[in-house]
Amino acid sequence: MSTEITNVNAFDLSDINESDKKEKIEGEGLKKAAVLLMTLGPNVSSDIIKSLPDKQVQKIGLEIANISSIASKERREILKEFVEINRAKDYVIEGGLEYARELLSNALGNAKANKLLEGISINTSTKPFKHIIKLDVKKILEILRDESAQTIAVLLAHMEPENGAEVLSYLDFDLQNEVAMRISSMGSISPEVIKVIESSLEDKLHSISGDDFKDYGGVSTLVQILINSDRKTEKNILGTIEEQDPALAAQIKSHIFVFEDIVKLDDISIQKVLKEVTMKDLVYALKGVDDEISDAIYRNQSSRAADALKEEMEMVGVIKVTQVEAAQQKIANIVRKLEREGAITIVRNFGGDFVE
Repeated sequence: MSTEITNVNAFDLSDINESDKKEKIEGEGLKKAAVLLMTLGPNVSSDIIKSLPDKQVQKIGLEIANISSIASKERREILKEFVEINRAKDYVIEGGLEYARELLSNALGNAKANKLLEGISINTSTKPFKHIIKLDVKKILEILRDESAQTIAVLLAHMEPENGAEVLSYLDFDLQNEVAMRISSMGSISPEVIKVIESSLEDKLHSISGDDFKDYGGVSTLVQILINSDRKTEKNILGTIEEQDPALAAQIKSHIFVFEDIVKLDDISIQKVLKEVTMKDLVYALKGVDDEISDAIYRNQSSRAADALKEEMEMVGVIKVTQVEAAQQKIANIVRKLEREGAITIVRNFGGDFVE
């Protein structure tokens, strides 16, 4: 239904502010939108109306109220036009304006195709790097070989967080840090810059439309990437950022839960977490940690459970750092899951929502 809603919104008033014929275009657009909504029925129409600005809803509502009857022929023509406009939009998104023109001309004739395309506001905003981000990680890494940290940061900022995290984990230690710093401070990027980077990476330029500047990167993007990163990558990046920019590191940490933060949880929350953690993960996660962390765990167990945990830790002997990090990551993920479910609350700072 989301595609229908988007295209209906474009269908009804896509060009009302464009020319000297504004009043005529607006009147025709409103009537067609009203007829379309009446034809689609109340269930579908209510979903569509929710996506429209209040002013448009008011105008269309008034138009619907003023329509006493609709001829079957008129209704069919408006539905047909709506379908054709949707088809044209899909063609434009799929292959660009010329591709859409060719397909529509073959199906409807040149005059009809040109009329449809003239009425479409092409805000398709083709996603930058869409061909690259679909590739597997190995191929992406090949493409990024010898690229600058800035180029890599821009690409990762356009990827899904979990995919960006995977690519980041394969980068060299120093490059990881530089890329992370650039993502966190990236801010807005002009389409022209994206265009140059995209062209150099995939030699296929796709038009970028919409606003002159779009927000990519920034702290929120890095937070999402770190949440989906492995423990080693997370520690590496946060540690380096803390050295270079403690204030930025604090800002990032305020949005992300890391294993060491378990000491900040209240006892009831820690007990809820422990119920979902296996003995093996707990043993591995506590290897080599500060006493503050292990004490927080022990005091939230029964004496018998705490003694058993200590005994297991002595018996397990030496284990790989990667095993420790993996176990700590599992526990951190459990905490995040419980917070999302509302089972526990992580108080990262004292503000308007909490009192001490």
